[in-house]
Amino acid sequence: MTEEIDDLEFFQQDFTTASEWEIFTARLEEIFHEWKLPFVNAIGKKLARNQLSTCDWMHTEEKINFADVELLIRRYTAKLDDAEGVEKTAEKKVEEGVRECQAFGDVMSLENDFSILDEKIEGELHPIARWYGLRDFVVVSPTGQSIKNESQIRILLSSVHIAVAESNCEVPVFVQVLEKSHCVFLGLCEFQSTRLSFDVVHLEKTPPPFKYLSGLLDMFKGKIGVQYEDPVSVGVRLNYRLGTFSGTSSFSGKWSSSFAPNPFSFDEADEEPEKFSVFPFGALCEPVEELILYCTWPHVADNVVIDSQTYSDFEPLQAPKWSLRARFEPLPACFLSSILEEYLHHLECKTTLSELLGDSFVGTAAAFESNPLDLLTEPKLPILTSVLPTLSRRSTRKDSQKSSGPIRDEQLMKMLYYLFPDAQEESQHPYQMAENEIYDPLKIKSASPDSLVQRLSALLAICYEYFGGYAAMAHLWMEFAQEMRYRVERCIQIPGIGNGFPDSRTCLMHQKLQMLNICMERRCIREGGLPFSLSAENPSHGEGNEGSGKKKIDDSEDEFFDCANDDDEDDEYKNQHAPWNKPEGRLSRLGDMTLVDSDEPLYIPITQEPVPKTEDQLEDDAEVMLKLGPGSELGTQMMSASLLSDMESFKAANPNGKIEDFIRWYSPRDWIEDTTDDDEEHSNAESEKKKKGHLSSRMMIPGNTWSTVWDSAKPVPARRQRRLFDDTKEAEKVLHFLESRNIGQIVELTLATLFHAAILKIQEEIAEDNFHIPAMDEQMEKIITQCCKLSREVGLGGAGAGLRGKKWANLLLEITHLEYFVMQTRSLVVKLLGGDVKEIDESTRKLLGELLKEHESELKNGAKGELSKRLLALFAEAKADQFSSEGEQTTGNQSLPSPVERQFTLRVTGKTLVKGMGGPQFLRAILGQNEFRLCGAFSQDTNFL
Repeated sequence: MTEEIDDLEFFQQDFTTASEWEIFTARLEEIFHEWKLPFVNAIGKKLARNQLSTCDWMHTEEKINFADVELLIRRYTAKLDDAEGVEKTAEKKVEEGVRECQAFGDVMSLENDFSILDEKIEGELHPIARWYGLRDFVVVSPTGQSIKNESQIRILLSSVHIAVAESNCEVPVFVQVLEKSHCVFLGLCEFQSTRLSFDVVHLEKTPPPFKYLSGLLDMFKGKIGVQYEDPVSVGVRLNYRLGTFSGTSSFSGKWSSSFAPNPFSFDEADEEPEKFSVFPFGALCEPVEELILYCTWPHVADNVVIDSQTYSDFEPLQAPKWSLRARFEPLPACFLSSILEEYLHHLECKTTLSELLGDSFVGTAAAFESNPLDLLTEPKLPILTSVLPTLSRRSTRKDSQKSSGPIRDEQLMKMLYYLFPDAQEESQHPYQMAENEIYDPLKIKSASPDSLVQRLSALLAICYEYFGGYAAMAHLWMEFAQEMRYRVERCIQIPGIGNGFPDSRTCLMHQKLQMLNICMERRCIREGGLPFSLSAENPSHGEGNEGSGKKKIDDSEDEFFDCANDDDEDDEYKNQHAPWNKPEGRLSRLGDMTLVDSDEPLYIPITQEPVPKTEDQLEDDAEVMLKLGPGSELGTQMMSASLLSDMESFKAANPNGKIEDFIRWYSPRDWIEDTTDDDEEHSNAESEKKKKGHLSSRMMIPGNTWSTVWDSAKPVPARRQRRLFDDTKEAEKVLHFLESRNIGQIVELTLATLFHAAILKIQEEIAEDNFHIPAMDEQMEKIITQCCKLSREVGLGGAGAGLRGKKWANLLLEITHLEYFVMQTRSLVVKLLGGDVKEIDESTRKLLGELLKEHESELKNGAKGELSKRLLALFAEAKADQFSSEGEQTTGNQSLPSPVERQFTLRVTGKTLVKGMGGPQFLRAILGQNEFRLCGAFSQDTNFL
């Protein structure tokens, strides 16, 4: 039964093979070398106050396995922008033969105490940086479960010790142990013959011996084990928190918001027009969550202060340094931003108005009361309204019929009077648009402030939020479209719209309404007897309602007869023409110029006015031209329609004129005069000189468009030409455009204008406060730039609506932050300054700026400053409210309650009494209501271990 065992196969062990522990230690050392940690041996500038809390941090990480545990090794480095200074310092230290450790200097820096030690901001600043003030360190932490086994902790620490020693790493290395939520880190840092060991103790309750400085000093000196010549430097901070505000410090009244969810529900007689605002503004809750007061003794010797159970020198009112920090509620709902958010959500909605309103959507495409087209110019084309169903329409806009929409009649009429103040004799909301506004290429592409489009956009958003959602939006839009048709039928100019042709620098909605105004102007002129304006000073369009058709006809006829009967010389030239070739449609003579081949004066013809077009029409024309391609006959006709009309008018006014004469008037740059060097010519020769010349090279190209159109042009005066611009047809197109929009397209049309109006509202609120906080101006400039860019991304629905919606959502987030920022500022001003404050000095403005960033800000003159006295009053108010709720009475003295947290920092270094120079010794104690934490860094001399 006995079998021989081959010794070569079994019971052999190769002791030269590296174990998992050795592999892990070697890999750890390699990572230290890859990150060049052994070469970080220069000490930089001293850290400024709270610099670690405000600077950016750089992270470098690597994953490594030890047995079945995956570990994450991460290096944290503060970006302090002192690389040049570090290099110079390093060179200087090398020359002097003196080297220092950066970690030792950071731990012992007195300026680095209490660097925002608030546990609630974890994630922004690593706890090690807050406790020890280190600017550069490495953390080894498990990616999965926490390391709780004591043996595992010791093995891991021994690996770190070996890797640090072998690689000569001078950057502190920490290992995270126990529960991750407890933030317990053990580490070390070695420099030459000094080893600095980092230890953390975390308990839920403070042991009685360590509640005061006396017990902590005994423990600290016992841990050191050696007496130093210098006394222990002690830093103390007491934290007081104020989280309830009442009375004069409460955030109420006009400081909370200018909230008026339904501005059209009040009686207009009771409203003050200068205080009227459609948009609400403000935050839904108190912005300030709590104010944290820090009473600090920066550094005192341990032998001159007493802090024990029976007596304490650390009286908060006697603290040499008071500082304040504000903590704010997470971003709550803000009234203005909520309206924008709800409105933006419907950018991709395809619901039509008829689906929402049903039978109440009385098709607004009713026919005009009079014949909509001039039968002389369009005899064979059916009118657009004849193809659409004839629908009933209220005979007057302000009648007694009740609307069937979700908006009540009295509210609806107030909204319409707000949109169209010219419908009332004494309106409380007249338009106050800026005249002759300077064009800014970087301004938002929407509409002018306080224009009709801005008011309409704001009301649509308000209707959705407060008056019934989609149906209310559709109801208001339907009423607006009906009002547009009513005004077009009766040639009533639309108020709140810029004058002139459709301005491509504004939004499409504004351009459409400008087009309606132009159509009505042209119709007034045409129905007065002329299809064109005879005004030489303003050849493009009329001036709105102010110039009636009668006035224009009289002015035009005067000019016409003056031109036609200029003088006897004109009659002489006129009699030279045959009866069938009489000149027609002359406006005036073109200076002293005569025709090229005769002495007959050259006349400026009466031409049709230019054709106005909106942005979408120009894009459609460009798309058609692109599809037709170059050389297309139809494309040439489209491009030269206006040129043909002008050439026909020119031939009618100048029967003997040639293309050279037309070019001299129409495009003078294409006429090159032939000049002579003789300066002693007679006057007759000088007049002949004006006619001598030739066309430019581009006009002499065979078959060019100008010559082709000239050959096809006939002498027809403008009044007998086919209209280039059919005002009735164009007006019907705009009305149909408005009536056929769905919800998403309505949102798209008014979105940029709505955001622009919201930005103006925030600017108005900021100007009212007059606080001049720099961060507000920077954020506002960023918002305007972003809105300007988005307002130029056009499109009505389609596949790109979702992407545009995301961009607008990002802008909305910025607006929400700014709105909340304004309310935070107001709340702080009320609490710290009290009353109706309109002007603040520079120091207070700087303090507010720091508080708004949630940074710690020092108060001048400690407890004796004005702001400190105000804080004491706030604490007294809170204390009085607390006692009154409990049925007790207070004496009314201004004193602070018990601190919610006490922090002690103990440091000592320098010469010892028996062992020469000693290393740095450090202890930070944090005594909270439900926490006790000790963070120690104790040095040892490795030569005497």
